[in-house]
Amino acid sequence: AKMNLAANAVGERYKCLSLTLEMPFKDHDNAPDPVTGWSGKRSAQLAGEILTVLSEMVKELR
Repeated sequence: AKMNLAANAVGERYKCLSLTLEMPFKDHDNAPDPVTGWSGKRSAQLAGEILTVLSEMVKELR
C-alpha cells in the first residue's frame, strides 16, 4: 500500500481498518445547498450510515 496516504499509514501502523470518507459529488449535484454547495447534514448522515455498516461487518474483516 502507498504509505503516503493517511488511511493506509494509520491502518498499517495500528493494524486496524482505516479509510478516507469524502463528500460524494453526485449527492452534491442532485441537491446542492444554495450557500455552501454541499450539505453538512447529509454528510453527517452518510458518515453515520458508513459507521453502521462497518460495525456490522468488522468481525468478518478480521
